[in-house]
Amino acid sequence: MRPLGTALAAILLATSCAPAGGQAATQVTPTVPAASDRPDPGGGVTRTCGSHYAHDFDPGLESRTVQAGPVSLLAFRVSPVPDRSAPVRTFKMMVRLSAGAQATIRTATAGTSLAYDRARFREDNTYRLGDGENSVRFVGCRDRSAVFNGAILTTGPRTVELDVVVGGSARHVAVTAYASTD
Repeated sequence: MRPLGTALAAILLATSCAPAGGQAATQVTPTVPAASDRPDPGGGVTRTCGSHYAHDFDPGLESRTVQAGPVSLLAFRVSPVPDRSAPVRTFKMMVRLSAGAQATIRTATAGTSLAYDRARFREDNTYRLGDGENSVRFVGCRDRSAVFNGAILTTGPRTVELDVVVGGSARHVAVTAYASTD
């Protein structure tokens, strides 16, 4: 029984800590990370309400937000090459779902994939295109919006065409990594 008590204490401690930047953490019901990201029966990954870290994007990013019904997408800059041998680069993309929404996002651009499976995230930021998925299913929270962190893996394209499917209807949108000064 002692290992279970230790595991519960670790979960409670992890959910009560503030994220980087010193802001207070949002109260979140503890979940086991492996239960939050799971294989989708149609291929890809499913991210659920328990795997988010915030309810909304930071203020001031509205001009870079792409809206597709209850789904909002926010792309960031292309990351510097982590290593000369890295076969792809990345740019972070956050996905926000309105309360009660579900959506599937598919990349429609050759040479890109979606990196949202947290079990595959790498600290060294060195990825292969196959480390991502062609599609990711997002299941939002019932009572509040949720933000999911991930990235687009790219062999070169900085503008990526995406299909956002909500309730059986697809919307075609494009996200672009913003220019970096480095």
